Amino acid sequence: MNWWAASRSVSALAAVTAVTAGAGLAFGQSLIPVPAMVGGAGHFLLAALITVIPAVAWLAFTGRARAVTEAVAVRAVHRFDTSLAAACATLALGMAVLGHFAGADAVALAIGRNTAFYLGLALVLNPLTGARIAAPVLTAVPLVLAVGGWRSGSGGAQPWAVVLHPATSGPALLAGVAVLVAGAMFSSLKPPRGSL
Repeated sequence: MNWWAASRSVSALAAVTAVTAGAGLAFGQSLIPVPAMVGGAGHFLLAALITVIPAVAWLAFTGRARAVTEAVAVRAVHRFDTSLAAACATLALGMAVLGHFAGADAVALAIGRNTAFYLGLALVLNPLTGARIAAPVLTAVPLVLAVGGWRSGSGGAQPWAVVLHPATSGPALLAGVAVLVAGAMFSSLKPPRGSL
């Protein structure tokens, strides 16, 4: 187990997740101007962008080892990696809820939701494409959402653009957690691309 924790830089990943959640609590309400493809320009919160960092870090740390080598291990290493992503999402969600109850702005809830959403997407992409392709694809997701995730006319977010919904949106929170759960189930059953 020590070799796995060292190869995945578990403590560094936990630190990245905690710092990202903390930075989101402090600066998440900052607006980034992004033109929309349809309708007018939407408001894109920093909380929707920086929360992709833990998922990209998870892909980078778990993707360093060769999947073919780990596929012959006695333990199902990809399940440990899935648990690590779920633990990072739980850490971010926990910090978000604590921050919200401690009096932080409502954006705290969006920090946890968005982190869980991006980690769930990473858990789906990793088995399909491998970590080296999944990381840049995942990095592009917030930009695609920022440009194409707004409804024309009303200016609200599209239902599928989870990270663009208001922080207090219950359906968006459920969708973010559902993506994490679905990604964890998929990733635990299917080893990363490149395995035997």
